[in-house]
Amino acid sequence: MSNILVVNTNIGYFNEPKKEFRMTPNARFTEFLTDIEPSSTTKTNASSAHTKLRATLRGDETFGPLHRHTFLSGSYKRDTAIRPRIKNGNGQRPDVDIIVVTNHGLYDDPVDVVDAIHAALNRHYTPTNRQARSVSVSSTLADMDVVPLIDPDDTATYYIADRLQREWLRTNPPGHTQWTTDTNTAMSGRFKPLVKLFKWWRRENPTLAKRPKGFILEVLAAECMNSTETHYGELFVQLLESVVDRFAFDVMIGAVPTLEDPSMPGNNILSGLSFAAFEGFYNKMKTHAAIGRAALELDDQDKATEKWRQLFGERFPKPPLKKSTGLLGTAVASPGLVFPDHPVRPANKPAGFA
Repeated sequence: MSNILVVNTNIGYFNEPKKEFRMTPNARFTEFLTDIEPSSTTKTNASSAHTKLRATLRGDETFGPLHRHTFLSGSYKRDTAIRPRIKNGNGQRPDVDIIVVTNHGLYDDPVDVVDAIHAALNRHYTPTNRQARSVSVSSTLADMDVVPLIDPDDTATYYIADRLQREWLRTNPPGHTQWTTDTNTAMSGRFKPLVKLFKWWRRENPTLAKRPKGFILEVLAAECMNSTETHYGELFVQLLESVVDRFAFDVMIGAVPTLEDPSMPGNNILSGLSFAAFEGFYNKMKTHAAIGRAALELDDQDKATEKWRQLFGERFPKPPLKKSTGLLGTAVASPGLVFPDHPVRPANKPAGFA
């Protein structure tokens, strides 16, 4: 008898609706991820632009002797980029980071190194702009950040020139690329898609300060994502909730937290970020974590979509249209009615009726 009771109890349990079947289907998120992926045209344009620029620097009469080699870096290289913005109905250019390893050394003034690459690019491109550690270039196909590095011992130990601080700072762009690949593998291929959701969310929901963005978002995602969750909506909301929980004390005491560079131990990638900038970002995550959690709990997918669009904007796909079950959908002839195959005239036609 006890066995029968156990079986009946189990039947009742397994007949309960599971949360994963109530929430927004994962297919809606994979569809969204496909949509925010850079298009093949965008990737082709980026490739053409950086290939030309790298060849130009290599062949420049003045800069050529200082040139050792180049390689790609940033989100384009790490495959964590999202499709460019659309402004005034037109898609903007993709962003590409290009590392240029030069023959300069630690004894050279960082200002001179940035200026040298700026002068070389000025001979071939307009406009260009010197920044603290790079030179930005705009072409018809892409916007590019060109970053001069040195490798004084020829051991892939890289230093970046900071012209504002007039210092050489240790950096490791290839390490960032390898870390991203390794993390994505460890997370069963879900890390990069989650990063793209995170970056899109950040773009759609700006705060007064532009930072944190880019690689900082990647590190936050890696440290706070659930490695076993497979539903991207749940995965994203859990990420926001986890970041909020992790840094609640820092925000409470008014401090900018520390976030270590995964390929440069001891290097805090949040250094230089003001508390106001971090607090604005934190508060946005806290508010949107609650909205996302509410979306996950909704059975009504139209209402859930409204909330997802608060987070991701209007590109987040609507649920498929349901088949009509109203009057129009059911207006069929009654089986008792017969429609004649010739015009019908009234039996008693009044005078003047045509």
